[in-house]
Amino acid sequence: MHEIGNWIIDVETRAFDPSQRMKEFFGYYIDEVMSLENSLECVTEEYREKTKEAIEKAFLKGESYNIEYPVIGLHDKTFRWLRDQAKFYPAKEGKPAHYSGTVLDITERKEFEQRKDDFISIASHELKTPVSSLKAALQLMDRIKNKPAPEMMIRLIDQANKSMDKISGLIEELLNVSRMNEGELKLNKTTFTLAHMMQQCCNHIREDGIHKLIFSGNENLQVHADENRVDQVVVNLVNNAVKYAPGCSDIHLSVEKENSMALVKVRDCGPGIAKEKLQHLFDRYYRVDHGSHHQSGLGLGLYISSEIIKRHNGQIGVKSEVGEGTTFWFTLPL
Repeated sequence: MHEIGNWIIDVETRAFDPSQRMKEFFGYYIDEVMSLENSLECVTEEYREKTKEAIEKAFLKGESYNIEYPVIGLHDKTFRWLRDQAKFYPAKEGKPAHYSGTVLDITERKEFEQRKDDFISIASHELKTPVSSLKAALQLMDRIKNKPAPEMMIRLIDQANKSMDKISGLIEELLNVSRMNEGELKLNKTTFTLAHMMQQCCNHIREDGIHKLIFSGNENLQVHADENRVDQVVVNLVNNAVKYAPGCSDIHLSVEKENSMALVKVRDCGPGIAKEKLQHLFDRYYRVDHGSHHQSGLGLGLYISSEIIKRHNGQIGVKSEVGEGTTFWFTLPL
């Protein structure tokens, strides 16, 4: 079966002859009659009139056209983006004037473009806030530089540092994704004790004094892995627990030996995550939206964490129920 659909239409009689592949694109059965008018009814409502007008205009003027539109299949109800190209052939040697066209499924390309646009929008929004905050702090420091008030300077420097940390974190996430895409994320493996690493990480959470990190499990279990990268994964999971379970003061970290693997868990007692969202958590740019409450971030943290664990030949996953809290886990070979 060809990946490209084909069709021919007689300009005068409007007799329409679509190929089997084109019928499939529009959700028709192979042996089913599909007219041009009926096929256009499959175009989504917001694009339907515009698509009809573009085709009619080309037919009236005898011009070629190249248009893109989304459809919902008649029977399979599948959403697809299609590119429809047609060329006009005038009457010649007994053959009537007609159009011959091709239809290509461009859904994957359109989804990529949408993800790219979404990412640019998210990245711009997330960078705008700390940059604005940093700019404001620097402007205030500039105004009082000749007569600095110690308390004010301390507060402004603290604000500037927090903004820079936020910007640095966002840039580091982008660099990590770039390195992964180019296969340049190197692992510097050493043998270390997981419990020691977990009790030393996340000092920014401990210093805030709002959340309590509770460790349990095997305190002597060692792995051969990149300690900095594993630390990065744990920090990301703990940060997620703080972000998405703000009312949960206790965050539980545990280490267990499971066959030839080390099993690490980070558990919170937050609102939990809806079942339909769980499968998307490790997708690039995916961000959980708890109702109308906006959460910052690029939606890259869990994606990066999953890639780090996969490159260690481990696994990563999540268990959660609404109202029952969330447990993120990952494994590493001993």
